[in-house]
Amino acid sequence: MTSLERRSVTIGAPAGRTLSGLAIPYGKWSREISEPFNPQFRERITRGAFGDLAGADIKLLFNHNASALLARTRSGTLTLNDTASGVRFTADLAETSVGNDVRAMLERGDLSGEMSFGFYVDRDEWNPRRTERTVTAARLVELSVVVDAAYGDKTSSSLRSVSAAAIEAAALRLEIHKHRMTSHV
Repeated sequence: MTSLERRSVTIGAPAGRTLSGLAIPYGKWSREISEPFNPQFRERITRGAFGDLAGADIKLLFNHNASALLARTRSGTLTLNDTASGVRFTADLAETSVGNDVRAMLERGDLSGEMSFGFYVDRDEWNPRRTERTVTAARLVELSVVVDAAYGDKTSSSLRSVSAAAIEAAALRLEIHKHRMTSHV
């Protein structure tokens, strides 16, 4: 069984309730990624690595927190478009406390617009020193508005009219590492 992995990108400044932009850049190197018991590495996602996203039930969350749902493909409030540059998204932010909080923090600049994505790797390639990974096949699970992102400045988007998370992220990194240790022996 593969482990859920999460990576990040940056979105732009807000001006309304519809958030859109490039969530997953293709062919761009991430920042250095640190996982427990694993050397730092950077990665890139190849074009088409997520296959056909039509019919997938992808969620937009705040800080990878499943209880902080902002939009969802199944409900039609999140749409995805696979382009040559990467996976683009458009989301109508929920008019909930978390949706309003995210919108306000984006408008104030408390959130810089960085995005992250959670995925399961089906196939990847590593360089000999295991410092660079290319993901060639994966299953997208979620997108998240986050504070810090692995792909930081590699994307752009805008919002227009229309400490449980840290514990969860650490547990996820440990799960990912355990999987790598057992599958790459």
